[in-house]
Amino acid sequence: MDKIHIRAFLIMIIFLGMIKYGYAQSVNTFKIGVIDIKKVINTSKYGQEVMAQLQQKYDELSAKIQKKAEELQALKDEIEKKSSLWSQEVKEKKQSEYQKLLRELKSMQEDAQYEMKEYEKKMLDPVFKELEKVIDKFVSTEKYDLILEKNQPGIYYASPEIDITQKIIKLFDEHYATIKQPKK
Repeated sequence: MDKIHIRAFLIMIIFLGMIKYGYAQSVNTFKIGVIDIKKVINTSKYGQEVMAQLQQKYDELSAKIQKKAEELQALKDEIEKKSSLWSQEVKEKKQSEYQKLLRELKSMQEDAQYEMKEYEKKMLDPVFKELEKVIDKFVSTEKYDLILEKNQPGIYYASPEIDITQKIIKLFDEHYATIKQPKK
């Protein structure tokens, strides 16, 4: 009777082991990665070129605004220094001129802000489209199930082991080198 119990017990252990092994084999591993998109844009060759162009445009717009602001400040200084010597009519004319320049400056600032926003969109959209291609290819090649933006709200910690930012930067630079070459 003992041999039968031992044999049944061994068969049951083997059976449970096979079930556990089969279950472990059928369980899919869930592969997750995180990426710092801002870092990819700021450190990749393509991103750096675009950021340099954006900075140049910003500097141009800022210079125009700065020139207008200096013009406004010069008029304000003139009004403060000389207003006591002017007639009421001249004071009103200068104040009106000052208000007009102030409105022009504010309008210029708003226009520059809008222009910069549109230029940024125009310049960065192609970068993001190319980056998306690189990420899609990486995800399908490396069999990732989920890629998260590292700096999004709700992500408080991500292990450096799942951070794929450097890999994506390298692949993006390689991809950019191929698309940058002139077509023959």
